[in-house]
Amino acid sequence: MKKGFTLIELLVVITLIGVLAVAVLSALNPIEQINKARDAAKRADSSQVLAGLDRYFASNEKFPWNNFTDHSASVDVAFSGTGDMIGIGVCGDAAEVADAEAVNSNTGGCVEGGYLITTQELKGQFGKRPYFKSTALDADKLYLYKAINEPSISVCFVPASKATRDKADDANTPLKDLGITGGVATQVIPCAAAPTDWSDLAEACFVCIPEE
Repeated sequence: MKKGFTLIELLVVITLIGVLAVAVLSALNPIEQINKARDAAKRADSSQVLAGLDRYFASNEKFPWNNFTDHSASVDVAFSGTGDMIGIGVCGDAAEVADAEAVNSNTGGCVEGGYLITTQELKGQFGKRPYFKSTALDADKLYLYKAINEPSISVCFVPASKATRDKADDANTPLKDLGITGGVATQVIPCAAAPTDWSDLAEACFVCIPEE
């Protein structure tokens, strides 16, 4: 007689392999790993934008948005906007840059480089990130806020990973509430409560660079 496995033995082995595979996938959670990678990329890019703004200010004694009429009076004036606005300095368009009132206009995706690109504070490829497109979802964009009479700037984003979002439940959470109104930030204060809808900017908490 030839030796071999019975059908029941094969089914038991297949079932065990399936259980182990599910356990491994559950532990690794590939979607969560992807979201963590996205958050890490946004942290890095937010830091680069902030560093670029600091270098630009050090060289020019003004911020990119101070090149426009409605923000040229003083560097102490409050400013806020999304990363795709030409006033931030990453994105630009020749016609819009020539228009002194276009500081808060959206380019549709960095047609040309803004002041941070043209002065080489940031690389030209930087503006190709998806969150610098005006077509990006609001929850995927970068948000910048500078308070009146404050030299410090915050570059913020809505986190995608569960590990970061769960920090909104902490008593001393590092997450912030930007008070988004009309698509721009009006404040940076500690997040008061865990959002139930992270896609709602009025409710969402943000990771802000620099992190406290």
